[in-house]
Amino acid sequence: MKQLYELVCTRLYYGDETFEIGENRYDPVALFGLLTLILDGKELIFGDYGSGKTTSSERIASLVKAVPLEFVQAATVHGHPEQTEEKIKATLDLGSLEREGKEVVKWKITPFCPAIIIDEINRLPAGKQSMLLNEVDRNIWSYRGSTLITGSRAFFATINYQDIGTTKLIPPLLDRFDVAVETGRIHPVRKRLVRRGIDDSFLRDAKLAEEMIVHVQELNGKEAEKYVQEVSDQFREKIMARLEKDGINVHIPSLEEIEKMRDEIEKIDVSDDAELFLDYLSQEAYCQLGRKDFAKCDGCHYANYVCSDIYCISNRAERSLFVYSKALAWFEGEGEVTMAHVIAALPYVLWHRCGVSDAKLAEVRDVEKDTSDEFYAVRDTLLKAKRRWEEHRNYQISAYKALREGDVERLEQIAEKIGHPFFTSLTRG
Repeated sequence: MKQLYELVCTRLYYGDETFEIGENRYDPVALFGLLTLILDGKELIFGDYGSGKTTSSERIASLVKAVPLEFVQAATVHGHPEQTEEKIKATLDLGSLEREGKEVVKWKITPFCPAIIIDEINRLPAGKQSMLLNEVDRNIWSYRGSTLITGSRAFFATINYQDIGTTKLIPPLLDRFDVAVETGRIHPVRKRLVRRGIDDSFLRDAKLAEEMIVHVQELNGKEAEKYVQEVSDQFREKIMARLEKDGINVHIPSLEEIEKMRDEIEKIDVSDDAELFLDYLSQEAYCQLGRKDFAKCDGCHYANYVCSDIYCISNRAERSLFVYSKALAWFEGEGEVTMAHVIAALPYVLWHRCGVSDAKLAEVRDVEKDTSDEFYAVRDTLLKAKRRWEEHRNYQISAYKALREGDVERLEQIAEKIGHPFFTSLTRG
């Protein structure tokens, strides 16, 4: 995988290495893009116009999934207010309707692409965002009573920062995306490379892509999915041969190898400290005064905790964190998820979906940074929570020991002494 990462960074996307795991630094767009394609996860990419959000996703998807770049581009959904189900998902076969009076659904090529990209998703109105919930979450495509259940797919969606033509993404859709990255600034030397243009010809085959589009539309079902995989097996060899001619020896994993990678990732253990911190953090995020309302935070006893800065940490978010923390540990060749992996992944898992208070955003707005206010605010909040946890870690271990031994009195003493939501939650059990 590190070979693929280096190939992406040197041939397909020139970004800065702003993502840190301990002492190691990576380009977040390249690394999370690769991991999302291996995991068949869901990723949002934020950035300014022309910063490479969509093109980088299409190129990395073409490389890892081994399908012609033109096929990925043809399957890309473009967000705009007039977008419809008929343009994204399927249409009716008008010939069958006229001849036999039957409604035969003809699926578009998008559901059969092994990596689905939605360009400028925040140009879709809220009502049209809702029609994508099932597709993004479960890979279940529905149209006029017909249902297509595909195998797992990687989803990418790009977002321009707010302007007059955009709308906010609805929270249920945001929560379905595992991670979110930003394209960000680029080093002056890398800017030179961008100006000279990126040669992605080793991923292209227009004739094959046209043949694929025709065959997928003719097969129109599970056979189409099988056909795309057969083409992928052949095109994978073609990409590697082209790269070898350029003096680059890199192995692109087959579907079977990718499934093996997923199994390896799933089997990675999570360290006790990582579990303890996540237990602590999840309780600190809850509002102790009932339903979350940031207006309650002023003068609240818990005003210095995570709950006053971010709205919530959903169950989906915790699952995403678990999966991507394991993937980061696997990528680095580690056999266990450590605090370094969790702390590195957390802001990328949370910042797009947790909701940040206006007070926290105002606090960080004038700080010099190379990220958005929201990302910086979430990362700052989490680092402060980590420092609190480090002070309370030994008490947390003692509390769990008391809980296991049924020592209610000791548990209540610790909870009263610390006064933290985590310890109070143990006494309620």
